[in-house]
Amino acid sequence: MKGGCTLLVLALIVGGCSGVSATTEDSQSTVTPSSASEEGSKPTTVPTTTSTAAAPRPTTTTTPPTTLAATTTTAPAATTTLPPVFEYEMAPVTAEIVHATWREDCPLHFDQLSLLNMTYWDFDGNVTRGPMVVNSAVVSDVVEAFAGLFDIGFPIERMQLVDDYGGDDKAAMRANVTAGFNCRFVDGTDRWSNHAFGLAVDINPLINPWAREGNVLPLEGAPYTNRGLDLPGMINLGDEAITIFEEVGWSWGGVWQSADYMHFSSPGN
Repeated sequence: MKGGCTLLVLALIVGGCSGVSATTEDSQSTVTPSSASEEGSKPTTVPTTTSTAAAPRPTTTTTPPTTLAATTTTAPAATTTLPPVFEYEMAPVTAEIVHATWREDCPLHFDQLSLLNMTYWDFDGNVTRGPMVVNSAVVSDVVEAFAGLFDIGFPIERMQLVDDYGGDDKAAMRANVTAGFNCRFVDGTDRWSNHAFGLAVDINPLINPWAREGNVLPLEGAPYTNRGLDLPGMINLGDEAITIFEEVGWSWGGVWQSADYMHFSSPGN
C-alpha cells in the first residue's frame, strides 16, 4: 500500500500541474476555465457576442436636381423697340385755362374751344407733350396735321398756351412757342385775327417770323428772315410741312405779301 500512496501522491502532483485540484471530501475535480490563451485549454461555455456596430445603411443613390438654367442654353428673346407714335388728348376749355387770352368781347365763347395735349419732337430729338387751344370745330384738322408733322420728325421747340405769357403774343413768339388760340387783333389793325376764332396756329414763330420790308415780328426773329439758313424747324416754300396742312384744307402764310412764315389757318386768313 505504500507504493500505492506514492502513486496517489504522484497523481495529485501531476494533476496539480495540469490545473486540476482535488477536494478532501469527494475527490471530484471542478474544471476552472483557464486563460483562453493557454494552448490546449477550451472554456466550457462560449460567450454570446453582441455586436454594437451600426447596421449597414441602405444604399442611397443621389440624383442632382435638374436645373434647366444650368444645363440649357436659352437664346435671349429678341427685343423689339417700336417707334414712338403720335398721341393726343382733348378736354373742354374753362375760363381758368384761357384766363389771359379770352375776354367777354371775344368773337366766340370759351366753351366753343377745346384743349388739346399733343406729342411732338422737340429740338433735342425727344418726344414731349404740350397743350394747344383751338376751335372745337377744327380739332380733327389740327390733330391730323400735327400727327403728320410728328410722323416726318418735324421739330418744335416748345408747345405752350399763350396764357403762360400773360396773353402777350410777342412774348410767346420770342420764346418760339407753338400755339393756337389768342383773342387778339391782326397786328396794327382793329380786325380780329383768325387766332381769335381758334382757327389758326403759329409754329416756331421765332425762326419763322412775320416779315415785310422794314418790319419783323418778333423783332428777335430778324436774323431768320434769311430763309436760306434752312434750320431745323423752319418752314419754307415746298416743304412737306406745308403739304401736310394743305391736305387738311389749311393754308400757309409764308406766301402772303407780308410773309407770315409761322402761320397756318383755316380757311386761309
